[in-house]
Amino acid sequence: MGTNLSGMEWAKDSLRFGASSVPNLNFTVPRKADVAYLAANGYTKNRLPIQWELLQPMLHNTVANAAARAAIGNPGAFHAAYEAYITGVLDAHAAAGMTCIIDCHNYCRYQDFKFQADGSVIGLTVPSNPLSRPYTSDNSQVKLRIFALAAGATLTQSNFTDFWTRAATKWKSHPGFGGYGLMNEPHDMPQPGGIVPWNDELVQRAEDLLIWPAFAQAAIAAIRAVDPLHPIYLAGNYWGGAMNIGPKYNPAWPLAGSNIIYEVHTYMDAFNNGGGFDFDLEVAKNYTAGFGVGPVTLNTGVDRMKIATDWAKANRVKLAVTEIGMPIDDPRWEEAFKRTVNHAYEAGCEIYSWMGGNHWPIHNHPTNHVPGWHQNKTLEPSVSGPMKAAAGIARATLFDDGPGWAPAGTPVTITVYARGNLASPVVLTVASNNGGILNKSRLTIPAGANGQDTFTHTPAANRVTTLSYTSDGQLGGQTPPPRKIYSLSDPVAYAATSLTDAAMAIIARYSACKWELADGHTDYLQGGPAADGQRVLAISDSGYGSRAGNAMEMLNWTNKDSSAMGSMSLPVMRVTNGKKNSDHTLSETFGFWCKKSVVTPVKPITRNLVPYNIEDAHFAIAAVSVPGLNNTGPVFQASLAEHIYSSDLGFSNSQPQAKWFDITGQTLVLTSPTRLPANAPAVIAFTSAAGAQKLRVNSVVVASASATFVPSPFNQMLIGWGFLGYYPREGFRGNVYSVITGKGAPTPGELAVLERYLGTTAGIG
Repeated sequence: MGTNLSGMEWAKDSLRFGASSVPNLNFTVPRKADVAYLAANGYTKNRLPIQWELLQPMLHNTVANAAARAAIGNPGAFHAAYEAYITGVLDAHAAAGMTCIIDCHNYCRYQDFKFQADGSVIGLTVPSNPLSRPYTSDNSQVKLRIFALAAGATLTQSNFTDFWTRAATKWKSHPGFGGYGLMNEPHDMPQPGGIVPWNDELVQRAEDLLIWPAFAQAAIAAIRAVDPLHPIYLAGNYWGGAMNIGPKYNPAWPLAGSNIIYEVHTYMDAFNNGGGFDFDLEVAKNYTAGFGVGPVTLNTGVDRMKIATDWAKANRVKLAVTEIGMPIDDPRWEEAFKRTVNHAYEAGCEIYSWMGGNHWPIHNHPTNHVPGWHQNKTLEPSVSGPMKAAAGIARATLFDDGPGWAPAGTPVTITVYARGNLASPVVLTVASNNGGILNKSRLTIPAGANGQDTFTHTPAANRVTTLSYTSDGQLGGQTPPPRKIYSLSDPVAYAATSLTDAAMAIIARYSACKWELADGHTDYLQGGPAADGQRVLAISDSGYGSRAGNAMEMLNWTNKDSSAMGSMSLPVMRVTNGKKNSDHTLSETFGFWCKKSVVTPVKPITRNLVPYNIEDAHFAIAAVSVPGLNNTGPVFQASLAEHIYSSDLGFSNSQPQAKWFDITGQTLVLTSPTRLPANAPAVIAFTSAAGAQKLRVNSVVVASASATFVPSPFNQMLIGWGFLGYYPREGFRGNVYSVITGKGAPTPGELAVLERYLGTTAGIG
């Protein structure tokens, strides 16, 4: 079992006609830490999707002139940096005791330049950034090649066998190498006698189903001439769907050769493509790929897989499920996934979940296998629980979540949950230190995957109550941390008694997020508290913005395992006057990122969301310092990664600034008339509600406006930098002590308490 370390194949969309081929931006190489974490959780093998064009940027029989060769590379040669990235991933697997399949994730296609008769490329441009690939400024000078058997084929068997011969020669002896994924999801091949993709949706399956087997058989022979041992993973026609493995779509199967593993892809949605995330919407389609009319059920994945497992058994061949996913927003998907994985495992299949890796669009995608960070511990992805359970791997971590604000007599519901798989139930006892009513004091987290239990607490009036847990000794006595519940009648007045509790009560009232660098850790995968001078890559939400399954973590997952990953810098922990802060002063410092999903008609997600959109009343507060008089850029940003709608708190020439930009292009900028003194910590804040925006510096309103923004969705929050329209925005290049943000409109008194509290994190007051 393992996952797809997705990320290295993401640059395809604009490859060759744009400078969109930069590591950590357009594609991302899995980190050593990603692999080590998977190994620590019992996984043994992963699948690494790669992009053919990035590894072999010029096909072996290309006629190219000297200028094209100098820019792109010699015909057939592997790109040195991309090759090194792959070797680095294999090195990480070997070090962790794992192996890794190299998967050519190209769908039987290759996106290439159009080479002129003299070997030139019209508009060929070499970017100044050496990590960005050459491209053409003329989009018409790019063409899509596809496998074909007819005369004039643009992508031939010799191209394919050359690629795999070179790859086998390079990696066959690597201890981390686990096999050859010949080609991901062959589909819509040319019709008999054709050389262009078949894409007539009105006449289904008119493509030549013998093209791919001919190419695959040639590649198998080429690999076996170099490497007689490692497994070869062979996908089938029509996207490799499990229900399509039989003779109707793959009449040539099985092929001749040793140690061939037939790979299939299985999802639970109506079209078996992993793109449907709402269970009820999928049922309403009344269609099930592989079966026709009829709604999806909890057994749809099993039904699809059974076609493949029955075929494999009848033909005495091995089978691997190299892509399978579990949408994270509905327990019915988890049950369907569990049944499918159990069937596959019992049938002897290898299983690889989809959407692992650490490329930025993957984080909190509705289907993913990406760990997070919560309560200062690595938050295992929910998809991992059923996979561990199927394999009998008993490892889990406990967390809890729930509201912290409870007016007298109002119960709050707390969920305690395990991520991973429990071999036996875990019993916890919960107790209150300040009265109130617990509906039960004994909690049982059931054995199995991702178990949970809930309880309610009804506090007495005007109390600060701490709920704490004790364990029966399972999981080494592990428990969630103590949790405070606030029923204060006047949190602002309570600041005279305890500023911290008053601020936390207000944060709880607004279900706001709080990130303090005092909680900064070295990594979100098995990290520890960051000391002065260490990189800081993970900050838990220590406020009340998180919910079960929706942790508001702030992470940095930039791969800096080698110097060939780009010029970006990572934030570093500093201790100034005894207070921890993150240093973002270097150019191109990538800060912290809380990446979520956005609601669409096909993704009506309910829990995997940021707290607000631009049209909602919202606020942001940060304790920061700037080193000079010309610091410009965001300190905190809520926005949509793929577009430019945003809400920013930051600086312009060291003058505090708030900025909003909605979907219509309406822009509002509020700027303080004065700069902050260099290296003097300060608290800056904004509030926004319909018809009312304010910018505050050290609790003083310094600018205001009266805009109303139209609905514009957000799917991310960032600290110390920004990210808009698929690209990063330089941060303010200063130091961050803490940040609070939430939905709603706190009173001036409440804001003053929050600002005073954040001031204490920076040594102010």
